[in-house]
Order: sequence, then structure tokens, then C-alpha cells
Amino acid sequence: MSRSSSPFAGRLVVLSCFAGLLILGLAVYRDYGLSFDEAAQRVAGAVTVKDVAQRLAPWLVSPSMAILPPLDQFVDRDYGVAFEAPAVAIEALLRLTDHRDIFFFRHLLNFLVCLAGAAAVYGLARRRFGHRGLGLLAVAMLVLSPRLFAESFYNSKDAVFMAAFAIALNTMLAFVLRPRWATALLHAAATAFAIDIRIVALVLVPATAVLVALRLAKRAEKGAQAVLRLGLYLAAAAILVVAMWPWLWADPVGRFAQALRNMSHFVRWDGPVLYNGSFVRSTELPWHYAPVWIAITTPPLYLALFVVGTAATMIRLSRSGWRLWRTDGELQDLVFLGLVVGALGGVIVSHAVMYDGWRHLYFIYPAFLLVALGGWHALWTASYQARLLRPALAVVTLVSLVMTAGWMVRAHPYQNVYFNALAGPTASLRDRFELDYWGLAVRQGLEYVLSHDPSDPVYVKAGSFISLSPNFYMLSPRDRARVRMASDDSAPHYLFTNYRMERDISHARYLDRYDRFYQVKVDGEPILSVFKSKVARK
Repeated sequence: MSRSSSPFAGRLVVLSCFAGLLILGLAVYRDYGLSFDEAAQRVAGAVTVKDVAQRLAPWLVSPSMAILPPLDQFVDRDYGVAFEAPAVAIEALLRLTDHRDIFFFRHLLNFLVCLAGAAAVYGLARRRFGHRGLGLLAVAMLVLSPRLFAESFYNSKDAVFMAAFAIALNTMLAFVLRPRWATALLHAAATAFAIDIRIVALVLVPATAVLVALRLAKRAEKGAQAVLRLGLYLAAAAILVVAMWPWLWADPVGRFAQALRNMSHFVRWDGPVLYNGSFVRSTELPWHYAPVWIAITTPPLYLALFVVGTAATMIRLSRSGWRLWRTDGELQDLVFLGLVVGALGGVIVSHAVMYDGWRHLYFIYPAFLLVALGGWHALWTASYQARLLRPALAVVTLVSLVMTAGWMVRAHPYQNVYFNALAGPTASLRDRFELDYWGLAVRQGLEYVLSHDPSDPVYVKAGSFISLSPNFYMLSPRDRARVRMASDDSAPHYLFTNYRMERDISHARYLDRYDRFYQVKVDGEPILSVFKSKVARK
């Protein structure tokens, strides 16, 4: 590809694109409902903030924190809180007290971290291919990944970890390829931040050490200085991991080892998962669960390019023999592909517990896209039939991106239920896979009911495994005061279902007592149904 003749113009284009993404995020971050885990994630941050305040500044502990358990007794105490605790602290500094404002703020902060992750993806692609256009194409592919776009606003577990991992992957390659004191410290901070969100990021530490050692073996760096800088990285990362994870303060080594053991045998939910038309427990899912979910929820062009990129990397690897790589670009390709294959293979071999699609593996997605971009670059630079190949590739890429963007606009704000053609007919998706397992559509259903029923109070009831009452927080204070959870069947109420864990999605058992009142649909398929009781209040 031709390079920009004006570095300033190129930088201006990149800055304009990211400014556009920021404006887009600011325009839509208030559109999303409350996902299933958000309230619990905020509690994890609040428990940690309370613990730190009690240690360092007891006068800052507010009466509202009295209901929070001590950190040592908290069930999720071994979760990293590098995002959650600062989010709670900032919300306190901003003096946000209404839950609606708090969760809107969290959605914005979630997006800003993911935007930083997108910038890291740009940096990874720019370093690998040396072209701003390919860097922006990588960002476009990330943003136009429908599920990831939606989850960048509310998934403070997996989407934020994906962003943090992308940042740390970027700093790792910057340090490995150009070891400096500054890059060592920057990579240590990024590594610690990622580990303190999810401990699986610990893989970055041995990966960094092995890559530095391999480059030393190839005499690509001066031995003594590289070893000293690696030592600085390891020491700084260890210190920062402990500093940003207050639960570790009492016993850094013992508690970190405990968190690592808990992660390797993670079973905190073993409920039924709908997979390909059958309910399977999360602890008994087949080996192909994660690969299939990746295949049916990723835009098809990206899948095809990933196959091409993998083939191109393997061909180059076979030609290099024991040298593994000949250029820095080939080394980066091996890192990206190794991360994807290694993580996916590890999940398959270890029978790791997974549910809600492949969200636990989102952190490999930037590397996946970099392999796919390598496939795009390989096709573009192919010498044979270039006159026909390049225009065709450009057209196919543009059409794919535009079609994906169009679908995202039509589905907004429910990009989280995206499936591609490999998933089969849309009309039967509810029978085979979970759709809105996050419960995002509950907010829209509640707002519709309250705008069409003047009763005060209005009773609602959950008809499936759904985040009903937490979404009260997303209502205006006036509407929130009107809505109540129905405690029994005697009061008139509205029944909400997102079909999760429901074996009878026809709802025949409801229809003698309820009328179908409202539905939220994507591509004509209901992701939320609201039923109105026929029973008059006694």
C-alpha cells in the first residue's frame, strides 16, 4: 500500500477518526440498559474502596458503606478491581448519588477504557504493517464487531479486560522490539493493570521474558542492558500488581497464589446453558463451544481473513525452519497467532467453565483481528493477478464493513445479539442459542410499560433468568418510584422474559392468565416479551 505523503495529514486523519469514535460514544452511551453483572461489579469496587478508606482515611467512610461486608469476607474478594475500585472512587468524587446517573457514568467510563483499547489496536497494526490506513482498518474491524461494540459500554469484566490486554500487548511488543527503561516501566504498568482486572493476563509476564530471551539468542539486542531492563519490568510489574489490588496487601504472595488457584478451577456458576438447541451445564460444555460461538458471532469477512492470515503465517514459519522469524513483522505475527491458538487451545484442553457465548475469551480478539489483518495484507500484496485482486478486495472489505455498520444501526442498542449466517435461520435462533442473556432489553420494556400504564404502583415479575429489578436503576426517579416487584400472583403485574433458561418459549403456560403486551425484536426475533396479567387486583 502507498504511504501518506504528508505525515501531518495522516496524523490528522487518525485523530479525526478517534475524535469521531469519541463523539459516537458520547452520543449513545445512555442508550443501553443495565446488564446482568453490573450492579454486582460495582459492589466489588465499593467493598474495596471501603476497605482502603478504612485503612488510610477512616473519615472518608460514609454511612452508606455500612451495609458492605468486609473485604476479607466478600465472596468475590479474589477478583481484580483495577477498573471497579477507581470507578467507584471517581463516582464519589463526582458526587453522583442517584443510581441512574451512576450507571450512566459507568457506561461512559467503560467506553472510554475500550476506546483506549482501540487506540492500542491501532498501535499494534501501525507497528506491524507500518501504515496508518491498515491501523485504521484494524480499528474499523474492532468497532464494527457488533457484540464487542455494545459490550464496550456495559461489560466491565470482559470488554474492559480485552481493552487492558490490548494495551498490555501493545506495550509488550514495544518493549520487546525496542527495550528501553521507559518502555519497561510502561509495560509493567500496563501488565499490572491487566492482571488486576483478570489474573489470566499473567501470561504476559512469561511471554515477555521468553521473547526477550529469544531475541537475545538471535543477538538482536545487547545482552546486559536487555537483561537489566527485563529485570526492571518484572520488579515493577510485581510491585504494581500488589499496589493496585488491595486484597493482596495483607499477604501478597499467598493471596496471589490463592487467586491463581481459584481461577484455574473457576466454578462459581454451573447453571444450564442453551447451546445448539440443548441445555448443557456450564461445567459440561463440549470442546467446540467456544470455537462455534466465535464462528457464529464474528462478521464472516473477519473469519475468512483470519484463515488467510493463519495460512500465510504458517507458510512463512515452515520456510523459516528453526529460525522461527526473520523480521520483526514475522515475530509479531507469531505472537498474535500464538495468543489466539494458545488461549483457545488452553480452554479446550482444560475444559474451562464458560457461558454467555465466548465473552471469557474476548481478550484474544485484538490478536485475532491482527491475524485477519495480516491475511488482508497478504492478499493485497500478492503479486499474481494484482490488478484484479486489489480492487475486488477493496470492494469486498468496504461492502462488508458498510453492511455490518448498517445492521448495527438498525439493531441499536442491541448489537449484543448479533449472529452471522453461520448460525442458521434467524427465525429459530431462540430455540438454539441464548439471545439477550445480559438482559439489556429489560429497560426498554419497563419504560414502555410505565408509559402505557398510569397505575401507581405498577407490579412487575420475572418470568425467566433475567435482570429485572436491577434495571429499575435505569428508570427516571419518578418512574422508579412507581414500579414494584410482584411478590405473588394475586396482584396485577407484568411478566418479563428474555427466554433465558426457558424450555417452553411458546409460553403456552402463560396465555390463560396473561396477554402478550409488548416485545422487543431484532431481525424480527423477540429478545424480550412482556405479558400483561388478565387477573384484576383483589
